[in-house]
Amino acid sequence: MDNNLLLTESEIEELQERLIQETTNFVVGLAREGERAAVVLGAARLDVSLERLLKKLMHPHPGGSDNLFDSERPLGSFSAKIALAYRLGVIDRNFEHALQMIRKIRNAFAHSIDVASLSQAPHNGQLNELIRDVRKDGDSFDNMVDQLRQGGFPEKLLNFCAAVVVLLMSLEVVEAVSVQLQPIKTAQLDKTRFLEETEGS
Repeated sequence: MDNNLLLTESEIEELQERLIQETTNFVVGLAREGERAAVVLGAARLDVSLERLLKKLMHPHPGGSDNLFDSERPLGSFSAKIALAYRLGVIDRNFEHALQMIRKIRNAFAHSIDVASLSQAPHNGQLNELIRDVRKDGDSFDNMVDQLRQGGFPEKLLNFCAAVVVLLMSLEVVEAVSVQLQPIKTAQLDKTRFLEETEGS
């Protein structure tokens, strides 16, 4: 067992089982509403999960109310959250790329006045890149596809939904085992306190 984890391996396995059920139910509900709902709301759920993870890692705002993640603020966009998570090392390059593919598909679907489809270019190519990335996680994607196949959804929608579940699961497990980041040293304006801490090192 890793002593740095807040949960035991068995607790993580229980969490994963619960999350599989919750996220699968969520995604199946979206898939029943069609591609546009699955894409837009699936991406929104990933955005919220990523924001929760980042907030857990950051020190809380001293005033209690934190507008850093508001829509017109530095971390208000899905893109900014993805970039920060990658730069902090919270997600790897493949995960970052998978989230970027979801973000691009979501943007196109959300802003299209015509019927958008995962079978059409460029969405089909972006979906293929997304699948390639999530398959690097081992069997999780293919197992989720098999589980969702019972819903009778079109193949492209099925693949998109399975990818969303795999990404959500990963983010939520990482959130569950993460703690607030602690810098080695904090820049301070209290010279006396800084010198005391330096001498004690």
